[in-house]
Amino acid sequence: MAIAKTIEAPEWVDSGSQLTGGLDLLGLRNPVQTIGGSLIDGVTTVSPSIRYIGLRAWLIYRYAEGRRPDSWREFTNFAGYAESALVLGNLSRERSIYGLIGADEGVVRLDASSAAVKLSALVKTPAATVYAGPSDQLGVSWVRDDKVPGLSSERGKRLALVVEETLGKVPLARKIFADHPPGEASRGELEELGEAARIDRIPGMEREALLVAVIPEKPLAKERARIGTYAALLLLAKQKGAMPGEADLFNAACSLKRFGEPLLDPVADGWLTYCVRDAIAVSHEAGLAAVMNEVTLGSENPESGIESSAVVEELIARAEEHDAPMRDLKLLGSGESVLDLSFRDFYTRVEKLLQPDLKRERGISRWTASLSEPELYNAARRAGAGALSLAVLSWIVATIRVGDAVRENIVEFGNLSYQGRRRLGMREVILPEIARLLRDDPPFRNVAAAFAYQIVQQHLQIAWSRLQVDLQRDVALLTAEGRRWYSRGKDYGGGRTLSRLPQAVGWMQQLGLLDANGPTADGDVVLARALKVLSGGTTA
Repeated sequence: MAIAKTIEAPEWVDSGSQLTGGLDLLGLRNPVQTIGGSLIDGVTTVSPSIRYIGLRAWLIYRYAEGRRPDSWREFTNFAGYAESALVLGNLSRERSIYGLIGADEGVVRLDASSAAVKLSALVKTPAATVYAGPSDQLGVSWVRDDKVPGLSSERGKRLALVVEETLGKVPLARKIFADHPPGEASRGELEELGEAARIDRIPGMEREALLVAVIPEKPLAKERARIGTYAALLLLAKQKGAMPGEADLFNAACSLKRFGEPLLDPVADGWLTYCVRDAIAVSHEAGLAAVMNEVTLGSENPESGIESSAVVEELIARAEEHDAPMRDLKLLGSGESVLDLSFRDFYTRVEKLLQPDLKRERGISRWTASLSEPELYNAARRAGAGALSLAVLSWIVATIRVGDAVRENIVEFGNLSYQGRRRLGMREVILPEIARLLRDDPPFRNVAAAFAYQIVQQHLQIAWSRLQVDLQRDVALLTAEGRRWYSRGKDYGGGRTLSRLPQAVGWMQQLGLLDANGPTADGDVVLARALKVLSGGTTA
């Protein structure tokens, strides 16, 4: 029996819950995000403005100084009120300022004809909540259960006092923290506050206090990876003479030379493992998108569904979609088809392409060949049905790239098997399956077909697990009954894991470390300091 017929998706009974949108619909971005979080904490995809870290510390400090109720809810309610003045003040000075939380509602209030502007929360979730995680991870604040957050003395209180020097003298700021804070403010008062509290302009002393938190001279052990990532971005900017991008870091991390600085080799290895897991996630999501497209288009009547075997057979029949990316990756010659090869023959081709200059260190293999994880997921997103073959290739490349690190139980790379079988862990699923396929040597077309079934199975298992937690959270794109698949009418195109690197680069711009020509003079100083810390010259 062909491998493709031996894997079936689990049966699905419609729960009756409302369909909800979701991004990680295969659950495979979770390991990627976990690895990324260990390499650059303290910044998230929804925390684009670093000055909010200082403003939050200031609000915590002034709230406590005012002897207000020691309650998280009371604090966030007050923070929403106080932040409205800060946002309205910023918008009064410049409508195009980026990164303000509640800007849309703020513009509506400012456009009203009244002379005074209402002060009250602009959003349901204030910046004090949005920036809580980054603040805690940077050692500025710490959680106190349902009470007001605490401030660390070295980073948090220092930062709060520096902000107080700037904002504490502004009349409207003093009114906000009075026993009876005003319910509105004049436009002149807002403009005065906005000039001092511009989210896109950080005063010198406040900037230094933020740098102490983001790139500390005496870091905790867990902060060294973050320092390494920022140093790598600064070094790449220096080498490039321009702003560094996410792709610059990924390509360097996956290359033979890494960043060209031995002190940054550990962080390069970390980002390589990120790319390994991301290539798997992206190619599988692209494979699910190909399946969903065929299920939707191939069903004459959505209610009657379509035979799963018919879907898979149609996807495998599109030989050119499978072959084109393999030719681009130098794995196929003209006139060849990957679907005519056996699995072992294809695996051998991958090894041969990488072997001439392959080097292994700490269980990780590197090479100069153009076959890299970023190339894999770039190819997968435009491959159509060929994403199934690229998903197989992502497992092969992962095995060659980090298989030894997993087998040798190198602790730093444990997240390659994060949550084990549930997330297609390297140790539990990928390495054993590659070993079996090399032993049995089935036709490659059968393996690609099997991946279509496996991807659907993975999606439905993740959807079921989320329903078990919340019966109103139904993220399934399709249902399966016996051998038939039914589209649930939701569009899906797959995607990428968000790395938070763009936000980190944005923070460095706001701190004056980067500009269009690469590192600034201050950026060079911070890079030198970071490398000194990583060399062991300054440690906690």
